Formats: sequence, structure tokens, C-alpha cells
Amino acid sequence: MNIDYQYINELTNLLGGLDNQIGGIKKSPQSYPLDKDIRNRLDELKGLITENATEYAIYQHHDKVQQLWIELIKKSIQCLRYFDVREPFVNNETKHPLAYGISQLDAYYQKYRDFENVMYGGVKYYRDHVVHVVRVWLLGCVVLLRNDCAYMNNIMIDEECTINPYEKLSIWTLIALTHDLGYPLEKASKIIDTTRDMMTAFISNPVVSMDLSFNGVQNSMNDFILRLMSSKMHKISEEAKAAKEEKKEAKYVARLQSKYYFKFQKSLEHNKHGVLSAIIIYKLLLYFLESDFTINEDYTFKQNDVKQFYIRRDILRAIASHTCSDVYQMDQNSFSFLLIICDDAQTWGRKGISELYVNKKSQYDFKGINFEVEKGTWRISDSYEVNEDADANNVLSSFKRQCMNYMAIFRDGQETTNRNFNFVWDMTLKVKRTEFQILFTANKDEKIQIALKHLDENQELNPENKTVSTFDKIFGYKHKEGVDMHVHVCDFINAEI
Repeated sequence: MNIDYQYINELTNLLGGLDNQIGGIKKSPQSYPLDKDIRNRLDELKGLITENATEYAIYQHHDKVQQLWIELIKKSIQCLRYFDVREPFVNNETKHPLAYGISQLDAYYQKYRDFENVMYGGVKYYRDHVVHVVRVWLLGCVVLLRNDCAYMNNIMIDEECTINPYEKLSIWTLIALTHDLGYPLEKASKIIDTTRDMMTAFISNPVVSMDLSFNGVQNSMNDFILRLMSSKMHKISEEAKAAKEEKKEAKYVARLQSKYYFKFQKSLEHNKHGVLSAIIIYKLLLYFLESDFTINEDYTFKQNDVKQFYIRRDILRAIASHTCSDVYQMDQNSFSFLLIICDDAQTWGRKGISELYVNKKSQYDFKGINFEVEKGTWRISDSYEVNEDADANNVLSSFKRQCMNYMAIFRDGQETTNRNFNFVWDMTLKVKRTEFQILFTANKDEKIQIALKHLDENQELNPENKTVSTFDKIFGYKHKEGVDMHVHVCDFINAEI
């Protein structure tokens, strides 16, 4: 079954649970992600793709995908503005929120789409990032709505802020659909390097340069954005006590969290597309430009200000964090965690340069994301089938790069004893006629490990087998006398990140 078709179909079947969730909310916005219009668009797209289409079928309907992308973003902003009680929309049905800046964002998206053709040839491992973000959004919506919206009920922005299902869907939509907008800017320098290298064939010491650095006002604006997404709200204790006694609203001040601030500065210094994406949407969308934020001690925030600050901050922070491995993950009930899981899991049908010119040398199947919120267990499952040892080497090398990133973001650190999830990536690799299972395990109470074994548990691993020896070399497995020959376990506890 076509995976896009499968997930659109599953999301459609889960909408009854969402309707039950939002049915108890007194006020309903006219527009929100997964409203009637979006549902009709998804049904239309599902009909165009068909159940047994190839994994690339969705690319034939790129215009439909782009229209869906911009409508989802617009509806998300309208929904978030509707529930902002500082604005007039909840209490005045004659007024309707607009999404200012959408036309500028759409224009940037079009330039992004056009530039993607350049990146296919200019960046060695480049894969589609245009259709990809819609697939990430789709996958995340399914995760949120499964099991009677269990994960949606748990996910939050801050313990002191209550957000409803409409707002949660809108937050996720903005995060998922804009998290890769900065990708062309990150990779542009590599394209320049490729051009310079090509010119050396006929010009000695060619001068080709492109300065992506910021200066002046741009630097000041970027620094403000970094400070906003690196801050948290602190309740003024004396004010809070007096407010409680006098039944008045508590007041808050903003505090900069330096551990986020310097990590995001470093990420911007290296032109990571996550932080660049956050800066792009902040500058283009008026919804973010109107963020109420300052760290001045004499400026205080009320409860509604705090909620709206955290909504905007978490959108920006989740986007920036997904390419900043210095920020480690602790909480499964955060939008940042959801983005990382869905972004990494969305591998099916992503066009790479190899698919443009040659037949695929491997078969890929995404088996899904399985999770139990109450137990805090998350498992991504997929499979590869290859016919050549060299292709198995490519799959294992790619898997190691992914594992090293997980080693960083799931590492031990300050307060990680409070981490509330365990994570497993379960990959099946079939080389010719032999099937292996490779497990990456990040258990909150144990050291991170990666293991190789046969799918047939009774079969021992032969170190002379090409796939086994390749795994041992790539992951640094050292054979020891007396160990179980049915499995090769590598500890990443001392791995260099």
C-alpha cells in the first residue's frame, strides 16, 4: 500500500476521536488544521494518489501539496489568534482573525521550491524537503490522534499553561510545516564550494564567494529571536503571594536560559537550518513579530501573556532544536520531541539524486511509529532489502550517522534522571537472502546500545559474513571470548559525538 495513502486514510479514520475532544469546547474557531476544508483537501489528495501507487506518486500533485501547505499554516495562525483572549475574536463573532505575512511566506516557499532543483545536484546527500514537511505533519497528526488522542492529551508547552486541542494542532502544524525553511541557506555554501571546485578545471585559484553572515540591524534582530526562544517565565514570588491573598492575577518576568542561548548562537554560527527556519518565520509572519517579550526586570507579564509567550517560544524552540544536537531531549510530552521523532521517521519516498538518474538499489519499507504514552516507550520500525554488499554498507553507514545524533540528544545530562521515555529504532536489513535485525536502544535507566542479530534467533552470527564484518567495523564491535554469538552488542557510552 502507498504509505502516503495509508497515513491519510488512518488520519481520516481518527478524526472522530478529535471531534469528540473538541466537541466539549464552548467556542470554536472558523478555521483550524483538520477543519472541513482541510479534510476535503486530504480526501482529494488521497483519491489522486490511490492505494497502490508508487511511493513517488505524490510528486505528480505538487501544486496540491503546496496549496495544502499554505492553507494549513494560514489556518493555524488564525486558530491561535482566535484563542488569544487579548484579541477580540472569542467575544466578538463579527470579527475574524487574519494571518498576516502569509503571502511573503508563500513567495519564499516558491523560491525554495525552485531552488531545490539546484540542491539535488549541488549537495551530495540532498533529499526532498518540500513534500517531506507535509509528510512529517501528517505523521505527527496520526501520532497525536491515535488511541483516543492519548498523546494529544499529554503533550504540553508548560505546566502552568493550558492549551486546548485546537491550539495543539495549530502549534504542531506550524512546527512541522516550517521546520526546514532554512535548508537552502544552510546548503548554499556547499553549492558554492562545488562551483569553485568545478572552476579549478579551467581557472587557477578561482574566486567564488558568498557571505551568509549577518550584520548591523540583522544581527540585533536575530539576537532578539534567539533570546526569546531561550527564555522562560518566572513567577514573582512576592507578587504571587500578594495576588493569592488579594485574589489578584499573579505577575511574571522573563529569564534568559543561557544553556539554550549559547547553544542556539552556536547553531546560528554554523548556519544550521533549524535556527535559520525559526528566524525566517519570525521575520515573515506578523504573528511572531507581535510577540510580547523582554527580559527587563521592570516589565511584568500577566497569565495570558505568559501563555502566548510559551506558544510562540515552543514553536521556535522546537524548530531550532531539531538541528541543534547540543540540546538534549528529556520530555516525551514536548513538541520538540515529536518533531524529532516524526522528522527522522519520515524517510519513505524522499527523492534523492540517485532516484533521478538510476534505478534504486534498495527497497525501503516504513513499518511505523509504535508508542505507549503511559509507559513512555517509543519505537520506530523500518526495513531495507539490498542485493549488494556495498549497498548494505551504505545503509549501515547512514544508520550510524543517525545513531550518533541520537547519542547526542538522548545523552545523560543535568536532570536527565527525570527523563520520561525509552526509545528504540528497530531496523531489519535483508542482504540477498539473509535477514538481520539492528536495534538502537536509548533506555533512560541504562547505557545506550546498538545490537545486531539474525531474525532467526537460533542462528549465530558469523564474523566472516560480509554484512556482519561491515557492522563490526562501522560500529566498532570487538569480539570477546565467551560472549553470546547470537548477538553483537556495541556500547555507545564512550562514543565520540
